[in-house]
Amino acid sequence: MMLAERKPDFERVKTTLAFQEPDRVPNFEVYVARPVREALLGCPLPDGLESELIYRPRLHYDFIYLNPPYRHPPVYSRHAENRTEDRTWIDQHANLVTDWKSFREYTEYPEPDNPLDLTEIHAGCRRAREVPGYLGVGALLPSCPFTEINLVMGYENFSIALYEDYELCSALVEKFGEVGIAAAKQLAASDVDFVFFGDDMAYTGGLMISPEFMRQLFFPYYRRFIEIIRDAGKPVLFHSDGDISPLIPDWIDAGLSGLNPIEPLAMDIVKLKEQTAGKLVLTGNIDVDLLTRGTADEVASLTRRRLDQLKGGGGYMLGSSNSVCDYVNPLNYQTMLATNAEYGEYIK
Repeated sequence: MMLAERKPDFERVKTTLAFQEPDRVPNFEVYVARPVREALLGCPLPDGLESELIYRPRLHYDFIYLNPPYRHPPVYSRHAENRTEDRTWIDQHANLVTDWKSFREYTEYPEPDNPLDLTEIHAGCRRAREVPGYLGVGALLPSCPFTEINLVMGYENFSIALYEDYELCSALVEKFGEVGIAAAKQLAASDVDFVFFGDDMAYTGGLMISPEFMRQLFFPYYRRFIEIIRDAGKPVLFHSDGDISPLIPDWIDAGLSGLNPIEPLAMDIVKLKEQTAGKLVLTGNIDVDLLTRGTADEVASLTRRRLDQLKGGGGYMLGSSNSVCDYVNPLNYQTMLATNAEYGEYIK
C-alpha cells in the first residue's frame, strides 16, 4: 500500500492538541530507524535534518523532529551474547557515583550554561518553512534526570541509596535537573513548534521506584521544564515506557500536553482516554511486537480498531507503542500509515 502524496499541515497536530477534531488523525513518531525509512523510500537516508525533510512529508508526518547534541553520562554497556548486530545495554550494576567523594570527583556532568547546540534546530526551523504546506518542527529536550541518575549510579545502587543516602540522590537529581531547566529555556526561546522529552521510569508492571520518590525528587524539575516551555506558547509531550498510571494525575497537574507511547501491555489506552479526555493528548499504542512479527492484515485490523476507539473528539495521534526500531517490518509500518490514511479521516 503506497502512500499518496500529501502536503504536511501542522494545524492538524495543533487542533488535536487542543482536543478538537482536525481533518484527520495525525501520525506521531519521534524515531523511525534508518533501515525502515530507507526501505519505504528506496533511497539512502542518513540521520539528521536532510533526512527529516525528505522522509517525514513523504510518510504523512506533519512535522520534522530534531535532537540537539547533548552531553549525556557515558552509558555502561554490554553486547548481548550470540548477537552480531551492534546493540548496547545499560549495566544496572555499574556505578560512577557511589558516595559524596565520587560525586565531587565525577566531571562528566552536562554543561550547566546553554547546554544545547541549537545550530541544527535553527536551520530546521528555516528549512521547514520552505516546504510546501505547513511543516512543523519538534525538538527533543534531552534532559532526563531519572535516566541520568541511573546511568551514573546504576539502578540497584540508586535504589539502595534512596534509603541509605537520600541527600546524595537529591544532589545528583539537582545536578541534572538544573541543566534541564537551562536547556528548556533555550528551546522555549527558539522557533520550534513543540518540545518532546522522555525519561523511562517504569516497567510493564509498574514504576521503577515509588510514586512518592518520583514526586519528591523528579517532579519539581519536570514541572519547571513544562512551565518554561508552555509559558512560551509551545506544547510539551513526554515519553515513558511501562505503566505510569499512578503518575498520570501528576502529569496533568504539571500541565503536560501529551503522553507517549502508551505501551499496550502496560496501560489500557481506551480507558486512559476516558479518564484523561480534554486533559491529556495520547499518542502511539500500536504494538511494536505486532509491527515486527505480525502480518500486514493484523496491523491493519489493530490500527483501524484503535482509530475507531480513540479518534472521536480529537486528542489522539497514531503511532507505535515505542518507536519504529530497525527490526520493525517495513511493510507493517507502511500498513499502519496507510490504514490511517484510509480510515483516519474525520467525517464533518
